[in-house]
Amino acid sequence: MRTPVTYLNITSLSERRIDAHPSVYTINQEGKPLNTEQRQQPIKYADCSHWCLPGLPDTWNALLLASLMRPPSNVHLL
Repeated sequence: MRTPVTYLNITSLSERRIDAHPSVYTINQEGKPLNTEQRQQPIKYADCSHWCLPGLPDTWNALLLASLMRPPSNVHLL
């Protein structure tokens, strides 16, 4: 491959954000994951409020923009 490929690893950043897991995979008010019974009632327990701006997807977008704007470095031809 002659075109350099760059990837942006957002995994560790996303894992550190308390709001990284929306819906029924979030944590409750005590900081614990929802149990099976609570996950089966998404209307009552789903947490979608953190999708209001700014949020985790906005952080990803900012990082992507920064990576696109910087000059290439450490280019390796495969």
